[in-house]
Amino acid sequence: MSEGKTKKIYRVKGNPNLVIIKNKNDITKNDDPTQTREMRSKAEIATETTCIIFEVLKRVGIPVAYQERISDTEFVATKCKMIGLEVIDRRYAVGSFLSRYPTFATDKKKTPYCFEQWPRFEVFLKTTGGVIVSKDGKEIGRLPNDSKTRKPIEDPFIFNPEESQWIVKNPKIWIGDKDSNLCTLFPGDILPKGISIKEIKKITDKTCFIVETFVGLVGLILIDFKIEFGMGPNGELLIADVFDADSCRIRTYDWRELSKELFRQNKDMKEIKDAYEYILRKLREAMIIVNKKQRH
Repeated sequence: MSEGKTKKIYRVKGNPNLVIIKNKNDITKNDDPTQTREMRSKAEIATETTCIIFEVLKRVGIPVAYQERISDTEFVATKCKMIGLEVIDRRYAVGSFLSRYPTFATDKKKTPYCFEQWPRFEVFLKTTGGVIVSKDGKEIGRLPNDSKTRKPIEDPFIFNPEESQWIVKNPKIWIGDKDSNLCTLFPGDILPKGISIKEIKKITDKTCFIVETFVGLVGLILIDFKIEFGMGPNGELLIADVFDADSCRIRTYDWRELSKELFRQNKDMKEIKDAYEYILRKLREAMIIVNKKQRH
């Protein structure tokens, strides 16, 4: 068994190619364990939300590790060797994106800037304690401490992911700042052989189009989302981990925030739970609509 901040992963006895992912009630923010809180029923909400989204992606041929839900808080997935990247698609310019690209900021009374034709694709390195780990599990670098927090910079931004040498930047400051550049890496240091950012981007963009269409059926707006990828037993590239209200931003058509951003804003835990439950109710409605269309 292995354990992360919001989930536990168990081996499946008798089948080394499968794992059981069990969600926890923990909600986290700012890469700071001291700010972690428990939200009642979050594990159940996160599990059903993830399973609905992955089921939709699976039906349209998007490669996902998800197999099936087996309990209120657990689902079975293909065992993956995870790739040390976090991938984000943004339909609207919000959040930390504006720290890197402040020219996209709009008046707070207006809707955020929309990337209308194609979502904005971004890639970040996964780090713990500022340590950069290669695809082989070896330490290949360490990031400096943040000047304000005095803690190591985490999950740095890859400025040019589709080029032959990556420029790695501080994710929380303007990309043109003289202190923005942290280091350079070669894609082969992180990506498994045969896997390219181009392929990852293609799957991520398809996922964006499918999910935003799905949630749009019931009056929700997908602002952005984060996913992770892994390699399956046969070397196949799969969307792994989870897809829930922690890993995406969703708003109503009157721009009311519904997702983890509420926790970042220190809202009351009941308000956060109500928002997560509202998303889940709307996803259930959307799935009913999809099922009816498929039957006809």
